[in-house]
Amino acid sequence: MTDDKDPFAPLRNRVFLAIWIAAMASNVGSWIQSVGEKWLMSELTRSPLLMSLIETGATLPMLALSLPGGAIADIVDRRKLLLFTQTWMLLVAAIMAVLSALHLVTPGILISMSMLLGVGGALNAPAWGATVPDLVPREQIPAGVALNSAGFNVSRAVGPALGGLIVGAMGATWAFALNAVSFVGVVAVIQRWKRRPVTTDLPAERFSAAMKVGLRYTRHRKVLQVILLRGGGFVFFGGIIFSLLPSLAIQRMHMGSVAFGLLLGCIGTGAVGATFILPRIRERASANVLLGLFTSLFAAGVAVLAFLQHPIPVILALLICGMGWLSVLSTYNTGVQLSVPSWVRARALGVYITVWGGGMALGAAFWGWIGEHWGLRVAFAGAALGLILLQLATGHLRIQALDEPVDLSPHRLQPHAAGPVGPDDGPILTVLEYLVPQERKAEFQGAMREVRRIRIRDGAVRWSLFQDFSGPAPDTLRFVESFLSSSWGEHLRQHHRATMEDREAISRAYALAQGGRPAIRHMLAAWDEPSSILDRILE
Repeated sequence: MTDDKDPFAPLRNRVFLAIWIAAMASNVGSWIQSVGEKWLMSELTRSPLLMSLIETGATLPMLALSLPGGAIADIVDRRKLLLFTQTWMLLVAAIMAVLSALHLVTPGILISMSMLLGVGGALNAPAWGATVPDLVPREQIPAGVALNSAGFNVSRAVGPALGGLIVGAMGATWAFALNAVSFVGVVAVIQRWKRRPVTTDLPAERFSAAMKVGLRYTRHRKVLQVILLRGGGFVFFGGIIFSLLPSLAIQRMHMGSVAFGLLLGCIGTGAVGATFILPRIRERASANVLLGLFTSLFAAGVAVLAFLQHPIPVILALLICGMGWLSVLSTYNTGVQLSVPSWVRARALGVYITVWGGGMALGAAFWGWIGEHWGLRVAFAGAALGLILLQLATGHLRIQALDEPVDLSPHRLQPHAAGPVGPDDGPILTVLEYLVPQERKAEFQGAMREVRRIRIRDGAVRWSLFQDFSGPAPDTLRFVESFLSSSWGEHLRQHHRATMEDREAISRAYALAQGGRPAIRHMLAAWDEPSSILDRILE
């Protein structure tokens, strides 16, 4: 079996293997803590809403911090960022253990501390996800993403069961303490990782500019928008199994801590099973078919939870849900990795995780409110119906990069020689003049629509295309393209962001003009006119 087909090929990389094992151990600790949090909340209150708000607290920071985390991960050393976030989560878990030992935990404190852990997770996730291409070759990225998901779900299978035993034997305090210890291994492995630095002759990118470019890129990358729409909808409805399963198991099925932990572990066990069958299914079915199949299976599992409360059907339903959860989300995650170039990968993952976290947080609060006022049966049935309707509404939207890989490698053309303009000087207006035969007008205008999308997506503040009334000849038209960059350094970055796919699209437009290339001029603003706050927001 070739490396690009072998699902375990990335494990032959020692650094990937070490980080993978350490992360899995840390995730076991996180699931042990999750059992401790939910069990402790069940002792403090019987409210399904407060129980579900633990999940909201854990995922809500992703809504606010994942995009900034992605921007930071793209402009700083990801290794240092990971060290900071892992240390942050270690300290929060340790504080939770101390508060629990002193019997100072209330529902509000429990939700607040869960949110602080979520802050670390939100800043950590984009950098962590973007490390896969740093560790393995491109053809092994799907396997690396799947292994990360599998490791997480092995932890999900083992962690809750172990958490149930620990909580039952020693109490929630020890669950929090063991989670704090679990972060030590990750910190040690990342400390030893010698990440190859990315060298560039460009000036450092500013945080606010990086944020704007990340949002602008998302706005003008349709394949990414498809993933966000389908993935966000899936976690909004599907996340109910994490937010309301504790209420179902502890309060309706009257399970003890050990049985509850084992029940949570069924989700991870199903996900681990999916790891072994996914490569074979991917060889026989397109990504669209796979997503439709596992979304439908997941919906069926949620429907079972709505109407049956006997342990056997509930266990089978959770195994199916675990398979669907990993299969769907690992496919979306892989789609993000393969749909964007390296310079914006962490920001794209940050946007994806923002949508994911927002869907989970809002879904947990929404389904918790439904469960509180209408009952758990209505909540689970409504979520199952929502998943089916989502699949019917969005199933036709394809994820192009999974079925038709595109060349997102950087185009290495050096566009400009060193000049007297400094990297912070600007704004810079770039003007391109095209002479186009009359019969090619419609084709040229169509090609320039794609050029516009690329320019704005990669950082242009404004873009325009005008036709000169006074053409050079009766059968020849003069078009003037212009786009504005915030500085000379940002303009240079736009050139470095161009991929081979982009250059092909731009070259098609250039080829329609006489001479095959437009005349290009660059102009520096005569004075720096201060802009209003509204102007800055709109930029």
